[in-house]
Order: sequence, then structure tokens, then C-alpha cells
Amino acid sequence: MNNNVLHIENLTMQFGGVVAVDNFSMDINKGEIVALIGPNGAGKTTAFNAVTGVYMPTAGRVLLNGENITGLRPDQITLRGIARTFQNIRLFSSMTVFENVLTAHHLRRTSNLFSATFRLNAHEEKRMREDTEALLKQVDLYDLKDEMAVSLPYGKQRLLEIVRALASRPQLLLLDEPAAGMNPQETDDLGEFIKRIRSEFDLTVFIIEHHMNLVMKISDRIYVIEFGKQIAEGVPEEIQNNQDVIDAYLGGGDEL
Repeated sequence: MNNNVLHIENLTMQFGGVVAVDNFSMDINKGEIVALIGPNGAGKTTAFNAVTGVYMPTAGRVLLNGENITGLRPDQITLRGIARTFQNIRLFSSMTVFENVLTAHHLRRTSNLFSATFRLNAHEEKRMREDTEALLKQVDLYDLKDEMAVSLPYGKQRLLEIVRALASRPQLLLLDEPAAGMNPQETDDLGEFIKRIRSEFDLTVFIIEHHMNLVMKISDRIYVIEFGKQIAEGVPEEIQNNQDVIDAYLGGGDEL
């Protein structure tokens, strides 16, 4: 049985004369937490953007469960089961916690403009509100449902962004530096949260992260790129002891 969820094949992303991702390949299997790490400017977020339809790759393919999704629009890719967060928090600051999550549920609504105009979608709207309430209870954010998103502590805002991604019912969750700006306790809590939702929501997780303690603690496997090229792949212990990886981080001023 093939458990492969994401297959990236010879991905290349070129901007003018700059090759940001260079012939990169990787596989993620169902239920794994796989990290992509590398020094600043290594091409990590560019690879994420190619997977999620933000960029059309210069060359190569991206397959989700064997289906070629290369070049599809971001909304089409979301409907196929991929959700992501971003380096910078992108919550709707003028909305409550509940409203932020509800907006993500709307991505999968089946009603059209006609039914919405004549309020024929009341049943679906009721179901989405119930689903939002149930999700917030499951992730222990229900007590904050009426709080404005912008008023939450930073760590809670980060968690809310992940929960909003969960509302689109993904099978593959992409997290782009989720621990950015967090203190050590928030980072530890985040690691436990990611492992918890992986289990409870039957997720596969693909993560970019600079916080190496978090990466080593939660990842099943790790890919390392430098200047857009893969230089290593393996389990956390192998990566920690890989001389090419150590040299890349020391040369880039990043701490492994």
C-alpha cells in the first residue's frame, strides 16, 4: 500500500537569473511530521509557495496523493486537502476568534450566490457554526471565542492561525515558521499542540522552522537545503551529526 501523501519531484524555481530552489525532490508519507530546514535564504518558503500554488514552478512536479497539482490555484489546492500558515500572522484582526475560524469553514461551503441571496443556505450556515464551535472546544480555545483575535497573547494568535487552517479540513498541513517570535514555554506548548493535532485530526505535517529544538523534538524526518539544493535528509539524530548540515549552519550564522 502506498502511503505517500506529498511527492515533490525535481522542483526548480527560478526568478530571472536567481535559482531559489534547485532540482529539489522529497516525499512525505501519511501521518509523518517532516521538517524542511536550512539557513536564511535557502529557499524553504519558496518551496512552500510552489507546493501551495502561489508560484508556478519553473520545472518539476508536485503530486498530492498521486494527483499532479502543479500549477493549480491556491484555492483549488486547498480544496484538495492542503492548508498552510505563514511566517507572519495573517489573522483577521477585526474579527473574533470564532469569526476567524468560521471564515475558513466557508471555503468548503456548497451554496451558491442564488441560495445565499434567498437564504436557502441557512442549514449549511448553521452546520458551519456548529463545526466551528466543536473545533474550538476540541483545541481548548472555546473560552476565547468572543475575544478579538488581535487582543490574544502572541502565542495564542499563532495557535489560532493553525486552528483556522484546520477548519478547511486538510489532510496535509504546512506550517511556515510557526514558532517565530515565541518564548521557550510557548514553543514547548506549540510542539505538544502540533503532535496532538497530528493524532486527533489524522494529519500529515510539513513544517519549516528555525527553532532547532522544536524541529528535533517533533520531526520524524528532516530535509536540509542550502542555496536551494538538498544537502541532507534523515531522522533528527542523523541530521544533528551531519557535517554538511553543521557547516551550512555555521557558515550561515544559524544555530543547529
